Amino acid sequence: MLSQPILQVGLLSWLSAMTSAALITPAQAQAGSESAVEPITDPEPRIKDLETVEELAETLANRMIDWGDKLRRRDYAAAADWVHQDFIGHDLGNAGASKVSELPLSVRKTIWDVSKPAVVRKDGFLSGLREFLAPYGTIDLVLPKTKGAEFGGKDGGEGALTLQLMVLGRDSSGGRLSRTAWCRAKVVRFKGNWLVERLTITSLDDLWRENALFTEVARSAGIAHKGPRFGEGGVSYNWNGAAACDFDLDGLVDLFVPSTQQNFLYRNRGDGTFEDVAKKAGVDQPAGGTGALFLDVDNDGDCDLVVGHAGRSEDEKIVGLPTQLYQNQGGGKFKNVSAAAGFVDPHVTFSLAAADVNNDGWIDLYLCSYNSGGFTAPNSWHCASNGTPNALYLNQGNGKFVDRAAAAGVADTRWSYAAAFADFDEDGDQDLYVSNDYGEKSFYRNKGDGTFEDVAQAFGVTDVGNGMGATWGDHDMDGDLDLYVSNMSSTAGQRIMKRLFKPEAGDNLEKTVFKLATGNTIFTRTKDGFERAPSSFGGVGAAWAWAAQFLDFDLDGDEDVACVNGFISGDSLKDT
Repeated sequence: MLSQPILQVGLLSWLSAMTSAALITPAQAQAGSESAVEPITDPEPRIKDLETVEELAETLANRMIDWGDKLRRRDYAAAADWVHQDFIGHDLGNAGASKVSELPLSVRKTIWDVSKPAVVRKDGFLSGLREFLAPYGTIDLVLPKTKGAEFGGKDGGEGALTLQLMVLGRDSSGGRLSRTAWCRAKVVRFKGNWLVERLTITSLDDLWRENALFTEVARSAGIAHKGPRFGEGGVSYNWNGAAACDFDLDGLVDLFVPSTQQNFLYRNRGDGTFEDVAKKAGVDQPAGGTGALFLDVDNDGDCDLVVGHAGRSEDEKIVGLPTQLYQNQGGGKFKNVSAAAGFVDPHVTFSLAAADVNNDGWIDLYLCSYNSGGFTAPNSWHCASNGTPNALYLNQGNGKFVDRAAAAGVADTRWSYAAAFADFDEDGDQDLYVSNDYGEKSFYRNKGDGTFEDVAQAFGVTDVGNGMGATWGDHDMDGDLDLYVSNMSSTAGQRIMKRLFKPEAGDNLEKTVFKLATGNTIFTRTKDGFERAPSSFGGVGAAWAWAAQFLDFDLDGDEDVACVNGFISGDSLKDT
């Protein structure tokens, strides 16, 4: 029976109240009981029209999300409306003996034995759901994700789906607990609504930690500024990014955050709180920044500030603005020296990267310039090239910067979102990886003579996808640099691509298009180039991914990775 040895949570007493009709033992099922769960296969005749199938899949996915909300509230009476009266299936609250293993960061993983599940009717299934959620003192999220679905039968009224059921929350003692079940289910439409008629469970595992690794303290720290919701007061998602540095040299790390009405410079008070000094410091305007870096551009020992800007016209068309350079004057003051420094050309800058690319002792700057999304369409979904040119501003050492991107061969026009410098070939100069949206990435090897060559194809790191970020680190601790690239992934997109293409047997174009929806990529350095890690390696499922960063979270000497994700969120998970 499903229990929680880690949490010492007792079993519920629902079994004694169940009728014999509600529970069918594994022995009965194996003996061929007519009430045993039939194998869940695709319905016949199966609908093959893509538009029809995906419309049905979306309605089913949203229906399941509503079910998850009822379960999160533990409203089992309402949750019963999602289960067919003639339901028969596996009991989610009746897994057998478990295997417990210790993971890093004091995490315990429990893998439950679901090889001989009890088979139940509707009442037993609902009771099992109570048991499934019993270890939780508080539930933050119940998310049933429709990972794949096929439809058929009369008027498309039957479906077979692969379901991932995730639950996040705290146990009764405050420990963090996540529970994930993978299931196959048969659904039928009854009076316009999808109902679960059959369900089989294929795996169930828990992750538990005594305390949360991180705690949200933005509000108490004084940095919980909120911008307008999407569609209110402008297209708010174009301002982004943050930069950290001890700008006033008091030994405490401060924070700069660009925003729509003004920028924020949060000075660290040293007591766990911050105060906004942007206006007093002279960095509150112009607002609407889309990337920021603290760096010492004049080699005087303090942090200067560079902020990229996409810029918008009155009709919200992205038109680009010059990069802003604020020189640290000391005493908590900055001076905007952008024009004098040579930052006068507009760029649709979405992020910045910095390195001394020519080894002259002065920090240089690379701008990832996008395009006017919503007004300009990419000229390809898998190899778009009609973005705006990126810029490479070389520091002249006299307060001036000059754009040498074209001469250096790095004026990429592929809807660039982010870039990362690293000396991957250990020849003493900085190479550059550029993560591009709508297609292929760029990988520029520094030739040491002021020019770069794109070796992405040669090294196998073009990584087709909706690129959003990149980071370098030695994840396998073999002494050379590996590469992590963040791309958007989409459950719906993968459903569609799997229906359209068979990448394992298809041509290169099919494999390329299929890759567009499959998410992040880990490239491991090899003797001859890079090797893409399989998805089973882990660490690549980050949904709508943005920036990523290698860093050693647990201070155990190896590289972990963090990846920011998410986009527009409403009151329902259907709005994400």
